[in-house]
Amino acid sequence: MEFDARDPSHEVDGVPFHTLSRIRTEQPICPSPKGGWYLSTRRHIDTALKEVETFVADLAPMAGLSGTEVVPAEELFLSEIPEPRHGRIRRLYNSNFAPHRLRNTEEFVTRTCHRLLDPMLDAGEGDLHAGYAMPIPSATLADLMGLPPEAGEKFMGWSFDGTLMQRPGTPGIKPTGPAILDYFRDALAGRRASAAAGEEQPHDVIVGLMNAEIDGVPLSDTEIVTQLQFMVMAGVHTTRALLVHLAHRLLRDRELFERVSADRDLVSPLVEESLRHDAPVQATTRRCTHDVALDGVEMHAGEWVEVGIGSANRDETVYDDPDAFRLDRDDPRDHLGFGGGPHICPGATLARIEASCAVNVLCDRVAEMSVVAGATYPPLPGGMSHLPIPAKLTAK
Repeated sequence: MEFDARDPSHEVDGVPFHTLSRIRTEQPICPSPKGGWYLSTRRHIDTALKEVETFVADLAPMAGLSGTEVVPAEELFLSEIPEPRHGRIRRLYNSNFAPHRLRNTEEFVTRTCHRLLDPMLDAGEGDLHAGYAMPIPSATLADLMGLPPEAGEKFMGWSFDGTLMQRPGTPGIKPTGPAILDYFRDALAGRRASAAAGEEQPHDVIVGLMNAEIDGVPLSDTEIVTQLQFMVMAGVHTTRALLVHLAHRLLRDRELFERVSADRDLVSPLVEESLRHDAPVQATTRRCTHDVALDGVEMHAGEWVEVGIGSANRDETVYDDPDAFRLDRDDPRDHLGFGGGPHICPGATLARIEASCAVNVLCDRVAEMSVVAGATYPPLPGGMSHLPIPAKLTAK
């Protein structure tokens, strides 16, 4: 038995959760057809996510690299940086995305949601993906970074054309890396020139990283632009998938939409159940740093391990009725939608704010949503990268 977590057919046909259920029972650690292993149970995945020095994040394959290249330390994304520096860089993320730093973000996100819904309600229909869910995280990150609104549009463009996840060394990319790095280099140079001129500096993410020190040493420009790129990668792709999943589910389930509209206390459990049941990231990749045995399965140094977050979130030994979408879970936040262990997503608070605002504004403004006759809808979860979610909308 084997399972390919990256099978492109999942984008069209949906994730085969019935197969994953059988794998969890019969062979919870199974081979991947492209080499390496697939972990399917919550127990094994909790172990992999906690043992970060054994199972290290390596995003090279996502950038089109083979994984054998030596990426300079300054160009490692947050999840790839080894301890103890990982924890120190992570604290910079936490300081920029901590709840007290996001007090004004809810207001910005709410205004953005209203702005995006206005033309859709005027027209009586719209694409809940490209017209609503996707621009929200891009615009929010641009605002937090102190960048002009067009930066959010650039983030979306780079997300769609596939360059957002590339890096220096990716085949076909110039040595300095993708366009997003050039954009951030220019923005950083502007901040430094402004500071040198004695101008008052805003309290945004770029300035926060620019003024940060680790063990008394400032971050290099390469480190800063690399982490800014990673923030956009993580904040656009995953949060956008969460928002699309939420909008899509409310569109397809009229009773659920009516329940949440009538009782806003259900918005939080709705978001958490979406993160569990419709995990925005179904699998994440790790690489073994040394030979290790997991429940008797021998894994060797350099082997790739696919961590099946979507499968773990439906583990029958952890959740009652795991395949049902329910808003009455005893512990709604008991899921791996943001990963787990010491490398759990530092942007979780921000993503929850964006998701709650997106749902609340839909409920505030929309009396009824319905599917468009003849339209093709992607499976849920999955298939949310590029496909539209057309909807007929009736304003309140």
